Amino acid sequence: MLRFLSIVFYLERTNKLSLLPDKDLVDLCPPIEPYQVTKNPKSKSDHYQVK
Repeated sequence: MLRFLSIVFYLERTNKLSLLPDKDLVDLCPPIEPYQVTKNPKSKSDHYQVK
């Protein structure tokens, strides 16, 4: 059992195994709100801009 735990913790340290997948997903992919998706205001076509 101790050997298995040491392997699990080794893989966790090397980022090959995630013991907390939800937390890792939140860290890697923060939620994007619709109002954050805007085009450059200097762009000529602003019909993609979300207000």
